[in-house]
Amino acid sequence: MSAPEEKDFSVDRATRPEKPGTLGKEVMIKANFIGVTKFSYPEVHYYSFEIVDQKKKKAGRKDSDRVFLQMKVTKKFGTNTYPTFDGGQVYSPTELAIGHSKQTRSYDITVPVEADGSGREKTFKVEIKHQGTIVLTSIGDYVKDNSKTPWDGSIQSNLTVLNAFANNKVRSEYLSVGKKAIFPPSRDNRPIYLPGGIEMKQGFYQSIRPGWGRLVINVDICATTFYPAVPVIDIIPKIVKHPRDRHEKSRDDLRRGLDRKEIDVLNWYLKGVMMFVTHRSDNRKPKYKVSYVDHQPADLAKFRQGNKETTVAKYFRENYGQSLQFPRLPCIVVVKPQDKSKSYFPIEVCEIYKQMPDDARREMVQRTAVKPWDRFDRIEGAIKGIFRHNNDENLRSIDLVTDPEFIKLKARVLPPPKLTSNGANINPQGGRWDLRRFTDCPDIYNWSVMVFENRSYFPPEVVRNAMKQLRNSLHEKGLNVSTDPYIEYGSPHGDYEKSLALAYQKARIKKDRPPQLIICIIQKKVLGASGIHAQIKRICGTILGVVSQCIVANNMKGPNPNRWRQICGNISLKVNGKLGGKNCVLAERELNFGTNKSYMVFGADVFHPGREEKGRPSVAAVCASMDKSVTRYVGRYSMNRKIRNETIENLEGMVADLIKQFQRRNDVLPFQIVFYRDGVAEGQFEHVLHEEVKALKRAFDRIYGEKDVKPQLTFIIVQKRHHARKEDSDRSGNCQPGTIVDTEIVVPQEFDFYLQSHASPLGTARPTHYHVLLNEAKFPVDAIQNLTYKLCHLSVRCNLTISHVTPVHYAHHIANQAKHFVMWDGASSGRSVTLQMPRVRESKPRLRI
Repeated sequence: MSAPEEKDFSVDRATRPEKPGTLGKEVMIKANFIGVTKFSYPEVHYYSFEIVDQKKKKAGRKDSDRVFLQMKVTKKFGTNTYPTFDGGQVYSPTELAIGHSKQTRSYDITVPVEADGSGREKTFKVEIKHQGTIVLTSIGDYVKDNSKTPWDGSIQSNLTVLNAFANNKVRSEYLSVGKKAIFPPSRDNRPIYLPGGIEMKQGFYQSIRPGWGRLVINVDICATTFYPAVPVIDIIPKIVKHPRDRHEKSRDDLRRGLDRKEIDVLNWYLKGVMMFVTHRSDNRKPKYKVSYVDHQPADLAKFRQGNKETTVAKYFRENYGQSLQFPRLPCIVVVKPQDKSKSYFPIEVCEIYKQMPDDARREMVQRTAVKPWDRFDRIEGAIKGIFRHNNDENLRSIDLVTDPEFIKLKARVLPPPKLTSNGANINPQGGRWDLRRFTDCPDIYNWSVMVFENRSYFPPEVVRNAMKQLRNSLHEKGLNVSTDPYIEYGSPHGDYEKSLALAYQKARIKKDRPPQLIICIIQKKVLGASGIHAQIKRICGTILGVVSQCIVANNMKGPNPNRWRQICGNISLKVNGKLGGKNCVLAERELNFGTNKSYMVFGADVFHPGREEKGRPSVAAVCASMDKSVTRYVGRYSMNRKIRNETIENLEGMVADLIKQFQRRNDVLPFQIVFYRDGVAEGQFEHVLHEEVKALKRAFDRIYGEKDVKPQLTFIIVQKRHHARKEDSDRSGNCQPGTIVDTEIVVPQEFDFYLQSHASPLGTARPTHYHVLLNEAKFPVDAIQNLTYKLCHLSVRCNLTISHVTPVHYAHHIANQAKHFVMWDGASSGRSVTLQMPRVRESKPRLRI
């Protein structure tokens, strides 16, 4: 019997409605874009460009750039040619010397010593081959005023070519990171160092983008960091030392080795960290991911070498001619995921990159948070003094001319919505408001405190006084807290599950009822604190079935009591939301979905692991509103099986489960669904639209059945990682919250807009870019923009408008926490867990691994 054919769901991408948006007050603003005033959209030849060294190993990016520049200087590409290189392919408006030959042309290129005397002369073998031509008229048709041309692969390839021409010259002149960011020397040529020896460089970013009727160039400032390498043996004293010990262990102390407890602490810190080794005679420093720290010292740890056993210390002495200085220290073990084989490395030959401490991160934020007028002055200086687009030989070769002045455009400022709380009307001013009492509050009849700190440093009376202030703050906001909490102590590096279970059980015995809330107090300087927060939430939420709230211990102490009082107010917001309460809601008739029937709002995001976690699958999260006021949400998350897959693989199952939850709570299925999807680039729109929208349609079929009317679906992409900035003439230089831009720097046929929904008193605000890809409810421009702005006012975590819609804010938070929840064994197989947040559930969720 043949398998049933999969149902074909047609998906028509939304276009911009004919009637433009008119809601709000018109203002004139300035954007960090310059316009392309002349461009003929020529045909460009492209060539493959393969480079290997004398050992037939593929050249790195830096060497590839040097080889290309050397070939250009020595006229290997021919005379009167202007080729560009983006790190992968070579582009040229005219044919290079190799012509259209389908045969590969080979060269032996010797790269001389660098100008500063560093490096050494190297010889590379280059193979270059003509692959075809790219016609740039595709992007020209796409940006026309009355264009109906949709985004497709040709548009993306055109932009790749154009950005290669725009960035090739400056990338060859300055330090660069990626294809679009450059870092010229500072004016005084003095490096900037952050705490911990981390170097920060400030530079500029540029990208050619499609605009309304023309191309535009987006130019912005950017920053990057360079981390110094640190021998593991030098950081051991800081790791195994208790934070309140006066003296660190010396190197001589380490010669005696570590006890089991100290090794456990070291294991907790190093597990999963990327390291490299320094003992090889060929000067190579291969990278490895730490699996664990062995309990056996190097002079006792044994492994098989051929037919005999040997110790790690003896192996290094016989094979590398070096006796270990610290043979009593344990070894770092690396387990290969392919065959589970183990490699042992003495600690003294291992180095790691220093992590960015909190004070360094804070200083970097302060240094990069510049006012809009300062940012625009620096960008203007870079346009005229560094990029000099109209003098760039590569841009001149394709006849591209720009206007160096910033684009000025019309924007609209939407009016803020009215909020209510406990019967009182609230009018947000400047993206913020005061919230005296919450709308809906639960009773707290039993709660406990788990202190992951030393009792002598953080005595019970200090905890009790701090909790008394927190209890008063909860009372002021409307929560009835009938008892003082039970207080328990645990080790900062101990068994969190055991400690939390103990606090749970003792509080339950004391009140003869299970606690609803566990306050967890942790050290500020505990390494990997964000991971500890996540583990505590996982244990409390999925194992104990109780809400948790983490607090940094140092926040409770200090000379300024008003600071702790303010922190208690912020904690109250989160606690009330986690316990199922409502802080504030939009006033009646503020939410307009164009229907009197039921509706749901979804948010979705995918967390991708960093480069140091190569091979680890991504974690996807989805959350959905459960009530008419769109303030209570339920969330789900799962691990993708395919490595670095941007698509949410289990979307159908998670959405179906959330719709069932909605039906159980409201006795009705939603008639309309608005789905906000975060973290997708333009080149992935079509793929995500077809894959994920079809998954949503399949979920609707599962829940609604074949005969029922399916919900109207509006699918919106949310983009936060871009370089578009705006400047207004108010006191801060930023645009006002509610500022909408949907002309000039967008294309006419796409239904997209920039919305700056939040205030940014310290630096330059970044608007969020929304793309409406599906509009089955036929929302007008004003309706979807106004709805989106109002959904930025409903986060339970603050009394501020946030920079993007609340469901995406929650989904991002869930995915970021869930990366610590899931278990991963180094293979690509997925794991799935369920989560609800805030806590609006009937029963304890189950952890499925």
